[in-house]
Amino acid sequence: MLQRRSTILFIILVILPLALLAWLGTYLIRDAEKRTDASMQAILAERLSSADQHLLHDMRQLTDRLDAWGAQSIGSSRLMSQRLASHPWIAQTWSVTGEGESAPAESFEGKAGYQPGQIFKAEERIKAIQESTRNPDSMPLFISVLEDGGPPFQRVYVSRLSSIQQRSSQWMTYIKMFGYHIDDRPVQSEAPMSWSGWHVGDSVFMYWHRFADGSLSCALMNPQLLMNSLFQRLPQPGLAIPPGRMMLTTVKGIPLHEWGKRLPGSERPPAAHRACSEPLSQWEMAYTPANEEFPKPYLFPILLGVSSGIMLVFVVGWLYFHESASEIRVAQQRVTFVNQISHELKTPLTNIRLYAEMAAHRAESQGDTIAKRQLGVVEAETCRLDRLIQNVLNYARQQRDKLTIQPKLLALDQTVSRIAEFWKPLLENKGFEIVTTLNGPENVMADPDAIEQILGNLISNVDKYANAGKWIAIRTEHDERNTRITVEDHGPGIPSGKRRTVFEPFERLRSDLAEGVSGTGIGLTISRELAQLHGGSLTVCPNYREGARFILTLPNKS
Repeated sequence: MLQRRSTILFIILVILPLALLAWLGTYLIRDAEKRTDASMQAILAERLSSADQHLLHDMRQLTDRLDAWGAQSIGSSRLMSQRLASHPWIAQTWSVTGEGESAPAESFEGKAGYQPGQIFKAEERIKAIQESTRNPDSMPLFISVLEDGGPPFQRVYVSRLSSIQQRSSQWMTYIKMFGYHIDDRPVQSEAPMSWSGWHVGDSVFMYWHRFADGSLSCALMNPQLLMNSLFQRLPQPGLAIPPGRMMLTTVKGIPLHEWGKRLPGSERPPAAHRACSEPLSQWEMAYTPANEEFPKPYLFPILLGVSSGIMLVFVVGWLYFHESASEIRVAQQRVTFVNQISHELKTPLTNIRLYAEMAAHRAESQGDTIAKRQLGVVEAETCRLDRLIQNVLNYARQQRDKLTIQPKLLALDQTVSRIAEFWKPLLENKGFEIVTTLNGPENVMADPDAIEQILGNLISNVDKYANAGKWIAIRTEHDERNTRITVEDHGPGIPSGKRRTVFEPFERLRSDLAEGVSGTGIGLTISRELAQLHGGSLTVCPNYREGARFILTLPNKS
């Protein structure tokens, strides 16, 4: 029992606080790391978005300048294609009249030498642009949907894919939207307007401009010159160079451009990614921060607090168990002392009892009734003192190791009758009525000394606590499985809340009953332990209302 209590206290005082502190420390560290990571991701997302918006702004400026190259004043796709061919970034231009989509395209050689490769078919690209922008009635409405503000470009979706688009689905057509500039509004006139945009493939850029009459002007850009011009403006003019490493790649992972100070820590894999906005959606941006940008969360206060708490728990636990060990050691010394004293008392007590019996026989032979009565009191008190000392010895033995019994065949009714006869003179002198009913088995396996001690403790309690009732009954009975010995009285009884705790060591009943009552408070504890060693039990009957009824149950063993 003591070891189990020590284990429970160790768990409550040490293990649980340590587990709580470990959980709290882990939670605080993870929370700090999570907050730091969330802040870093928010800052990096804003940095990537700024770079993306700068690229998008430059593409919009380029589109506006190509539109202003003469589209509003020329009004002809052929003349515009000729003028676009003089642009230093354009490799080739085409012009398609509005007489039908099957009309041939007229080509003009540009200044920027560039060969896109055999997979590039100009006729297919021009037809794909015509297919995407062939509805001139809905196009002005489409491009002015966001006239109060919106993205610079919008992808053009068609109701069905043509055979050309099915063969090259990686190409996308984008249209320039109104509302990007503060004064960017469609021209309010009765004449149909024109519209422009980009047709983009794998690192191939084609500018297109479609007029109100259905004619189309297309221009193939030199991607190297275009990208170099875009990349030279990174980072954005007016902004500081980022400490880490900013990367621009294709969606396939091909590196295009890098910028930044590349301070220590920026050689790691990227911490944030972002796809570029249309019409540059074939590109991706990534950023790796330097160590100085986002230092690790300052965890020292958390670790210091948690470690201090753990050390405090260890110190408190050590102090408690050190004091508990000292108290247990002192208690064991006290038990050993009481055990030794009790053993020392038994020898003179045995002599006192022996000489009291001899003196009583002599007084009886001489007819001295007064001396015999007085010696009887001495003998009874000697027996009571012997029983108290035996309880102390048994309790000390129980605390030190374990009680033991030596069961043997026992004539139970004879033993109970002898114990009752021994107590009869003392109880009758106090006015008790003694009722004995013996219906026990012929023999039972039990330790006679243990049975005598149990009954002696029960009868002694009646003598001490139920003196007002002046009645005691002792009964034996049995069935096929158990043998029961019942001791009951007409005293004040045992409160329902005390029916279990009354068997605990040093537990007493109400203080008014304990006034002037001597005893060690361990009689019922020893009695229950002895009953359990027999494989039985000692309980208080909860249904008995006239006093207290104790039932000793012993199993019938063959």
